[in-house]
Order: sequence, then structure tokens, then C-alpha cells
Amino acid sequence: MLYRIIFHVPIFIILVCSTNLISQSIVNTEKLFSSKPVNGLTFSSELNGSAISGNASVLLLGYSLNFAYKKDNHFIRLLGGGQNIIQNQNEVSNSIFSQLRYNYLINDNNRIFTFGQIQANAILLLERRILFGGGYRTKIINLKKDSVFKFNIDLSLGLMQEIEELNRDKLPINEKYYTNYTRSIISLVGLLELNQKLSIINTVYFQQYLSNLADYRLLNETNFLFKFNEKLSFSFDVEYRLDSEPPSVLIDKDLNSNIGLVFNL
Repeated sequence: MLYRIIFHVPIFIILVCSTNLISQSIVNTEKLFSSKPVNGLTFSSELNGSAISGNASVLLLGYSLNFAYKKDNHFIRLLGGGQNIIQNQNEVSNSIFSQLRYNYLINDNNRIFTFGQIQANAILLLERRILFGGGYRTKIINLKKDSVFKFNIDLSLGLMQEIEELNRDKLPINEKYYTNYTRSIISLVGLLELNQKLSIINTVYFQQYLSNLADYRLLNETNFLFKFNEKLSFSFDVEYRLDSEPPSVLIDKDLNSNIGLVFNL
């Protein structure tokens, strides 16, 4: 049996341009799934951060760990991560998540997936968010020309159960703080790669509450990565998130953008 151990630490030095530091409750793990799975055991780690100085001193630190194991058609991933925001040496927010995902690879273009996830986010008042579900993922476009050009789009359809418990101390007395909803899962993931130098990943998630069509979550995230060499890359990310029915004390949308350099050690 062959095992491969890979340790990968990208460190992000980022200048942040953001219209809102609040992020909605959808967690996008697609960037951690962009590489083709290989047989054996792999491990990766990510550390990122940004700093703002001036009228206020703000430090944002993010981290993630990713374990994966593949044998034949079976592919398992365990992911964990979080983010801390510190303003004027005081922690103003923290978030953390962990996800376990199993894929049965039917062939190179089709797979069945199941997952479970637990999450907490202080800014979103999430004391606890538990997800479990599954679905089917297929590659609907797959174009490739040697190492010069690569373009593919994946479509996923499925169902999940979502259990949320909010921080009651931050809500009006009569507002609902506990929900247990069944939501549909629809996602489109596009990857464009040019000359093995420029990669663009666009991810769209749509989560619909089946009992109320007015209750849905939407995420569109676009990631640009230009590789100077094996050690240094330039990155630019844009995220748009929408929650049609957030808690009354939060807004329904946010837009974030990040620009910086990526060092792979």
C-alpha cells in the first residue's frame, strides 16, 4: 500500500479592500478541493492574514488543516479551519468550522458525495451550525489542450439538513434562535487554467429552504491566482454572499475582496 505525505504551507500577505468584514454562513471549501486526488494519505495546512492600520488597528488571522485519503474509488477528506479578528489588541470576532466529506468516484467526471459539518461564527451570532447531507456531482464541461489551456465546469445537486442555534443574548426577546431546516444544494464550479500560470476558480452555491422559497443563501466567489514560480504567486479574491432571511440585527449581504502575494514554503 502506498502512502504519500504532503506538507504544504501557503502564507498569505494580503492588502484587504472590503466593503464589509461580515461573512455569511456558507463556508466555501472548493479551493481546498481544486487539485486532482491521488492514492494514499495527504496533508495540507494554510495560514493567511491581513492587517489594517490608521484610525484603527485591525489584524485578521485565518488558518486551515486538510487531511485526505484516497484508495481506488473511495476519497475521504477531513477539513478544519477558523478566523480571528483582533482590533486594537482586543479580539472582536472568531469563527471555526470542521467538515468531513466522503466521495465515491464513479469515474473522472462523476462522483457521489456525502458530508457533515459543524461551524460557529461570533459575528453571525452562530453558537452552532450543524450540516449533513449528500448529492451527485458531474463535470458538464471539460476542455483541455496539453498544458496550455484547461477549462471545466462541475455541477452539484443534493439535499442537506441544517441545524442552527443563535446567540440569544444578541437577539430581540421574541426572535427565533433555533431552526432545523431541509435545504437543497445547487453549486457550479468553474476552473480556467492558462499555461499553468494563471488559474481562475469561480464558485456559485445556492441553498434553498424547501418549505419557504423566500428563504435562501447564495455565494459567488471568484479566485485569481498567478504563479510567478513554485514559491511565489499573486492572488486576488472577490466574494459576494447573500442570506435572504438573516437575523434581524444583521444585514443580508456582504462583499469582500482580497489582494496579495502567496508564498509556498
